[in-house]
Amino acid sequence: MRRRSLLALPGLLATPALAQGAAWRPSAPVRYVVPFPPGSSFDLVGRMVAEGAAPLLGQTVVVENRPGAGTLVAVQTVKAMPPDGHAVLMVANSFTVNQTLHRPKPYDAQTDFDPLALLVETPHVLVCHPSVASDFTGFLARARQPGAGLSFGSNGQGTSQHMGMEHLKLLAGLNAEHVPYRGVAPMLTDLLAGRVHYTLGNLPDVLQPIADGKLVGLGIVAGARHRLLPDLVTFAELGYPQLVSDTWYGVVMPAGARPEVKAALSAALLESIRRPAARTRLAEIGLDVLAEGAEPLTGRIRRDTATYAEVVRAANLTPG
Repeated sequence: MRRRSLLALPGLLATPALAQGAAWRPSAPVRYVVPFPPGSSFDLVGRMVAEGAAPLLGQTVVVENRPGAGTLVAVQTVKAMPPDGHAVLMVANSFTVNQTLHRPKPYDAQTDFDPLALLVETPHVLVCHPSVASDFTGFLARARQPGAGLSFGSNGQGTSQHMGMEHLKLLAGLNAEHVPYRGVAPMLTDLLAGRVHYTLGNLPDVLQPIADGKLVGLGIVAGARHRLLPDLVTFAELGYPQLVSDTWYGVVMPAGARPEVKAALSAALLESIRRPAARTRLAEIGLDVLAEGAEPLTGRIRRDTATYAEVVRAANLTPG
């Protein structure tokens, strides 16, 4: 890295990971592939990280939105790329789901990709259109009625929101049908219009609609009430402590990269998300910065692979 760039970023000279990866720099722009369309917290984090990582790598980092097939389009695209450091993939919980949900198995999250960075996490909030209910008790009454049932929207088949709602459906005995969308923005548009009835949304995506009274907050899947929604009860308080539903964002690359390539990319991604401005902005919207490396991301991937495989089996889910 150029001396001027290092001096312009206080504290980077003392960062071991960055020093370790200093021998390698990309020779061309880096493709930062995001498997969802613009307009969500996922895309926001991706763009913030790409912007901060570019000067550290000495190359442009180009965000490339490639939505489709519950993130499979992006995952399989990056899987086929060479592990030379010029393409990385931003992933979430769905990265661990699709390898179980689809047959034949489209990829192996633990062998086809090298983990680089665990960026952020956020809890999920159950919200419904105001026409459905005004509290969780009323929601349960509606969602358990026989007949056509309610509909729940997600940002894609096999995403963590979808898995969380299937888990809740099993736990609470709900009569409801899944409606997958190609991302958060179109799903929220239909939810706000009442064309679907409810969702488990990322906190940043539903915070403002709850404040505006356009959606009703019913409960949050977290160990404690959240600072941004202090009056919203947790699912443990509602009697469902076993419900698993959250979102984390990480970055991986095709497997087989040289150690110095992985080290340089990981260091740049982590330094980017650790910027005070990034931390402040993300905390304001309900995203908690983790800024952890390859091993913690590997742990999340292993945890969710096991958890969601059980949900897929119990709910008899298919990719359709």
